[in-house]
Amino acid sequence: MIEFRVEGEEIARAAYNALAFTPARSPIPAARMHIDSKETYLLATDTYAIGRPSLGPTQGIGRPVSLELTRDDLARLDKVGRACKGELSIKIPDDNGLIATGLQVDVEEVIPNRATNLSYDRSVWQLCEELLERLEEGPQDIPAFLAVDPSLLARFGKIKTPKGTSALLDMKITSSEDPILIKCGPRFTGVLMPVNRSVARQAATRGGDFLW
Repeated sequence: MIEFRVEGEEIARAAYNALAFTPARSPIPAARMHIDSKETYLLATDTYAIGRPSLGPTQGIGRPVSLELTRDDLARLDKVGRACKGELSIKIPDDNGLIATGLQVDVEEVIPNRATNLSYDRSVWQLCEELLERLEEGPQDIPAFLAVDPSLLARFGKIKTPKGTSALLDMKITSSEDPILIKCGPRFTGVLMPVNRSVARQAATRGGDFLW
């Protein structure tokens, strides 16, 4: 079993932010929580944008583990984190469920292992990790023109950051067609896929008037 402690406010914020990147109609029906000796973070995507809220260094011991959290699970973690008014004890049993228990307030949330009930291509998580790493290390360039889907960009406007920190978006743009690396506050990293301008020019709903 893995066990560590985290501020309720921290896990509530991370769960809320991950939920924004797990829309109801997403082909990826869950977010992933990863825990190792260096960091605990959530990873969420619908293949058009990626959200990676971090809980920072893991305060605890145990083997590295990943588990899946549905939209309902994320909402429940957000709720229990806000209700605990202090620290939560997070336990990951050997069957990879999750038990969140308040240490100062009597609250608890038990989330079962979802892996056997969810059907999707789980290679998406490795692809997300590799993309984030590539964008972090890649060169930066600002193209003359860049098109984005405003509904995807709006997700980043929902991100909650720790009190006293800025919610401004810091974007790393490598080209007009490569994914955009976005950081918001000290604990959130995400990716936004831009719109292919040549495809947008031919779209009946936009047409050439959409572009400069």
